[in-house]
Amino acid sequence: MRHAPILLLPALAAACATPGYDYEARMAPGFPEAAEYRDVVVGPFRGPAGNVAETEFSDMIDEIRIDGDYWFIQTQGQPQGTYQGRVDIETWDAETRFEREKKCVEYDGLFDCEHRAIVETECREETVEVVVTAELIDYRTGRRVFSQQQLGGASRESCVDVAEYEDRGQDLGVWRDPHHSSYDPYNAPIGMVQDATVEAVRRFRNDIAPYYQTMRAEIMTDGLTPEAQNDPRFAAAVKATKNGNFTGACAQWDELGREWTLAPAVIHNLGACAEARGDMATAQLRYARAAELAQSIPLVEEKRVRPIFAALERVSGRRMDDQLINSILHPGVEAPDS
Repeated sequence: MRHAPILLLPALAAACATPGYDYEARMAPGFPEAAEYRDVVVGPFRGPAGNVAETEFSDMIDEIRIDGDYWFIQTQGQPQGTYQGRVDIETWDAETRFEREKKCVEYDGLFDCEHRAIVETECREETVEVVVTAELIDYRTGRRVFSQQQLGGASRESCVDVAEYEDRGQDLGVWRDPHHSSYDPYNAPIGMVQDATVEAVRRFRNDIAPYYQTMRAEIMTDGLTPEAQNDPRFAAAVKATKNGNFTGACAQWDELGREWTLAPAVIHNLGACAEARGDMATAQLRYARAAELAQSIPLVEEKRVRPIFAALERVSGRRMDDQLINSILHPGVEAPDS
């Protein structure tokens, strides 16, 4: 069994953000139990645009890949579960705006305006919002594994010129207050309902299967202890991180770690290097050691050591996610200590 694949991204954070190392990590879905259902079928979605929801949901699960392989699989036997649901139209609203601006109304040639005038325009923007409810039903028992709702929206705008007159110094901009209208949702334009449904269905992606997310292993720029803060190599490693030199920076942290074994900021930054490489076990140990050392600093301000505890919590969560994903991918196989 291989370690969870975590890819270091070459680009680091923007200069205004805390420096660190970005990497792609596998994340457990919002409903972990749903991830155990890999052999599924898509059943009917009731309501307006239900056929769109059904097709879109089916296409979505067909596209999901983790570790280079399709997450959802089909066997020759009975599927594990069925995804089904319904579409409900929440709102159909419109806003009409009244705008006035100076425009060219007559051209003498290309890019050669012959006559400018004041033009009043009415712009109408319609919005439709739908709620898609999706359920995962256990195929054998009929038990509802999970039920979740996602909101989707669509909008369209049309503008019509309603008046034109000579420019005599009139004020431009808005010439009437906007007008808001609400209509019976179930008379909403079907095209907009369909577009909103597609958006809503795609939001179920992270509920039902593992996904990738860019994470950042931030380093500490505050040395916390005098020996680390005053060592020019600490500042050099921080600078190397800001410049995107992951290898050089981590080599420097490694050298500092051998010398300053009781410096929590150095130990933390070694943990950040391990995290970015995908070695979560080592990262967790180093963050835990840094937290232990930070707590022994007399009268240290909480905000100065907060990044250490945040990193420890983050890596603990990553390890739990990987354990869940590995247990589903390789049932019955003991996961390595990644």
